[in-house]
Amino acid sequence: MTRVLKHSLVPSCLLAIGLNFSPVTTAVADQFAGNDFAPTAFTECAAEAFLTQGSQSITYGVNLLTGDYSVASSNPNNDPVKLNGMGFNPQDRFAYGWSYIHGQPARIHSDWSVEPFGTNTNITNSNFYVGDVSITDNRYYVYRNGSSYGLYYFELDPDHPNYQEMQLVPNSNTMNIGIADFAFHPSNGLAYAVDSSGNLYSINASAGTRSLLGNTGETGTFGAAYFDPDGNLYIGRNQDGKIFRIAIDAGSTTAEIFASGPSASFNDGFRCAIAPVGLSGGELLDFGDAPESYGTSIQTNGPRHGFSSEPSSIRLGSVVDGESDAYAHPLTDNDSGVDEDGITFITNIVQHQTTRVSVDAPNGGLLNAWIDVDRNGTFDLTDQVITDQVLSAGQQIVSFTTPSNVVEGSSWARFRISSVSGVEAKGGAPDGEVEDYPVNLLLDPVTVSHYPSRTGLVTVAFEDNWPFEGDYDMNDLVTQLRTTTYKDSRGFTRVDITGQVSAAGAFYENGFAIRLPGVARADIDENNLDFQINTVSQNESPLEAGRQEAIFIVTENVFDHVAKGPDCDFYRSEAGCGAAIEFTFNLTIPFSQPQSVQLSGVFDPFLFATPGAFHGAHFTSPPGRSYEIHVKNQAPTEAFDMNLFANVGQDASDPDNDLYYLTSNGLPWALIIGDDWLHPREHVEISDAYPNFQSWATSNGALHTNWFEGENADMPLVFTE
Repeated sequence: MTRVLKHSLVPSCLLAIGLNFSPVTTAVADQFAGNDFAPTAFTECAAEAFLTQGSQSITYGVNLLTGDYSVASSNPNNDPVKLNGMGFNPQDRFAYGWSYIHGQPARIHSDWSVEPFGTNTNITNSNFYVGDVSITDNRYYVYRNGSSYGLYYFELDPDHPNYQEMQLVPNSNTMNIGIADFAFHPSNGLAYAVDSSGNLYSINASAGTRSLLGNTGETGTFGAAYFDPDGNLYIGRNQDGKIFRIAIDAGSTTAEIFASGPSASFNDGFRCAIAPVGLSGGELLDFGDAPESYGTSIQTNGPRHGFSSEPSSIRLGSVVDGESDAYAHPLTDNDSGVDEDGITFITNIVQHQTTRVSVDAPNGGLLNAWIDVDRNGTFDLTDQVITDQVLSAGQQIVSFTTPSNVVEGSSWARFRISSVSGVEAKGGAPDGEVEDYPVNLLLDPVTVSHYPSRTGLVTVAFEDNWPFEGDYDMNDLVTQLRTTTYKDSRGFTRVDITGQVSAAGAFYENGFAIRLPGVARADIDENNLDFQINTVSQNESPLEAGRQEAIFIVTENVFDHVAKGPDCDFYRSEAGCGAAIEFTFNLTIPFSQPQSVQLSGVFDPFLFATPGAFHGAHFTSPPGRSYEIHVKNQAPTEAFDMNLFANVGQDASDPDNDLYYLTSNGLPWALIIGDDWLHPREHVEISDAYPNFQSWATSNGALHTNWFEGENADMPLVFTE
């Protein structure tokens, strides 16, 4: 949409369905009075919204998801036409409203021409600004507060004996509620309204009575009210243009911010109540990608911005991408195009201390930010650390004081930039961008180190046929890992491990675990250990029981967490079996006392046989936890059965000389690759997919050190789906 007026210039709004508006002229009104016209109903019950302003009809297209708007039609003749109390009737697909120039109801056609509804139908000699159509009654209702007025209706069924006649609902002059608009529920026959004090009322239109349901928590003049088919009431506040949503059918009375729209001094709203609020065909928005508990998708009223690829658009960083809905973590919109490039943390996030971030805002804007400092999985009001900070165009440093209620560990931050103020952690904004970031929270100053980098991943790949080479395709289990260590003057205080499973091309069932070398199990603060699978905290501790070493069981069976897919024998190792990443995990491991041992790299990741599962005919019974595969020359854990080092198959391990998991010519059964690696396809030997691999392995890493890079791969033989 092309915006031609600034938000501060919008004096009023009328939310309507999404078809073009032609301003009404007196000549057209006179033509309708002579019935010289052909009725033209709307062709659909559209979900879009339009905003019509003032006494001289300027109409704006409105995106209810974001509040974004643009001029759809103006009034070049300055005709004194003003409509209010609008409603849409799905039964005849006409809109209805109160025409001030005619002093009576009007029927609105698909070309937005206005037809006075009958003659001499106003029995009050007053105008009305509160109105809507009841779908269940097939009536157009209007309301005016005061003992001399009340609730009135007009039958919309041409076959009704009282068609077009104005009828007073008995006793409705005692309702006595000061409201600026109401909206009828799509199915229960009740109307709903919110007064300036934020009180929510239901109105029984047939009986002329109202009931106080509770307070919404928001105050102001709510001149626009309308429903969606899920029983959600939307109210637009004149003063600041904010649009709130109230989940009526869910029994809620609380108003949550839904979008930041234009302000208005005069406001009336309607839409087709049976049309879902959503995107039109082909439309894209910018969404966040934090876990869904933070409110990320449309369903959870996540943050969303009107999307524009124009160089002059307000955004963070150089890239902004559009989606039809959010890619909530663990998917993230980085899978569809990296756009988290606007925020760089210069300092750690430490309780009470100043946190500094570098913000790239190419075209300026207003910045708001939140950090879930108490790690409760939501962005609360107290989590806001930046409020409507004015940014100039370009790169700049923004500082804030980290709150005092920090809970140490992994969390999330949300940054939103827009041209409008008051943007909240959830809900729509007409322009700008949202970027979500995983962050680490600290209680004391420490040195934080990431491996391989803050956002990078290391690949760990296994061949699970040890001590036999098998098909040697190194895709039986492929994981990506990132580690973060925290160290103060006393030693390491905590480590974080983030990972995902990107392939399971195994016939056998395998588990996956990680050992912290040199760390005793007793030195782990197990009470504060946090283990998440797909962002959900697990009740059972991953710290393996009955061990002296600190061993963390990520899963006893990878296939408990990934689906092979239809017509697929394996997970992400066959052509056409490119399912999305389904298994992510995060370990936050605090120590009960600082550790002086050196902790670096990805520690000691290893594969083990799933307990009770078959793992080859050479075993008389399932080996289970006693069977492990580690990287070359890494000793197994205390759980390993050392009798398995028996020079069977191609294995040439020699524990007496610290040689483990290698063939006689130095080939390994597990690899750590410092990059996001393209693994071989199923049953493709790694040396065929990567021709330089064997010379690298047999030279003990002296030759072809970049053998694993994509440019050195035989691309048809690696998995790229």
